[in-house]
Amino acid sequence: MNRRVYLLVFVACVFCLMTTMPLYGLAYADPNTVGLISQVLTPLLIIVGASVTFLRQRIVATLSGLSRRLRRRANA
Repeated sequence: MNRRVYLLVFVACVFCLMTTMPLYGLAYADPNTVGLISQVLTPLLIIVGASVTFLRQRIVATLSGLSRRLRRRANA
């Protein structure tokens, strides 16, 4: 299948999930829980962002090498 077909199927699945999920359960969140989640997730997101920024060239080189390898196997 083509890459566009996979993208279209993915977008359709996400759209179906977003339109069929009941949103009434997401309307209220306990403030104490949200504060704790925010205090835990914020430093983790900062660490991940800094790591991606610091290792950006190595990540790009690894992904391009992997894609080249996969393309060679598909052509063989």
